[in-house]
Amino acid sequence: MEWFRRWFGPLYEDLYGHRDSAEAHAQVVSLLSRLGRIEGPVLDAGCGSGRHLRELREQGLRAVGADLSAHLLTGARSGGPVVRADLRQPPFKPGSFGLVAAFFSVFGYLDTPEQDLHLLDVLVDLVAPRGYLFLDLPDPDHVRAHLVARDSRSFPGGTALQERWIEDGCVHKRITVTREAGAPPELYLERVRLWDRESVEQEASKRGLEPVALLGTSDGHPWEPGSPRLGFAWRRC
Repeated sequence: MEWFRRWFGPLYEDLYGHRDSAEAHAQVVSLLSRLGRIEGPVLDAGCGSGRHLRELREQGLRAVGADLSAHLLTGARSGGPVVRADLRQPPFKPGSFGLVAAFFSVFGYLDTPEQDLHLLDVLVDLVAPRGYLFLDLPDPDHVRAHLVARDSRSFPGGTALQERWIEDGCVHKRITVTREAGAPPELYLERVRLWDRESVEQEASKRGLEPVALLGTSDGHPWEPGSPRLGFAWRRC
């Protein structure tokens, strides 16, 4: 089973609670300030619990969310219309959106680079001519320099031991959950491919995407060496 089909449930929200609405607000506002007028609706691709979706709508945009996790979409519905969907097979017509935004590492989850690039093709195809695509990735150099091999985090009802390593061009995380109630330990996995800046830019150029901005933080600072994020904003030719 693909790891992301199992992982994005209640425990994910417990461990990533620091990714909050204030961060989403800063990211959305900074991104929109760098784009031109957006014609048509916006797709929050991999919307999760809807924190960016709500901010997009707060900015006056007609935004819809799509995600594979039924659990996370329960929370996202308060932010506007949502659809449960695998982004590789989205239920939308080509060219439907003035902006497709994939916040917080939606890209890089799949088994091979070729599968990742197929997803990129699908996302590009959803963008209307002269519309925008935003792809938010971890910066590989920052990940390698700051990787914490092992830590633990408490959450209501238990503890999660997190172990991280880099292998075959991907950053891996193994999460072992121990519940206070004495249930057997639970094991979850994460894996995200570390796409470097030059490769992504080359693939974007092949697909007729013009660079608009490269952001290095979730609150919109321009990318520079040492930045934690690679936030690519493009316009489709």
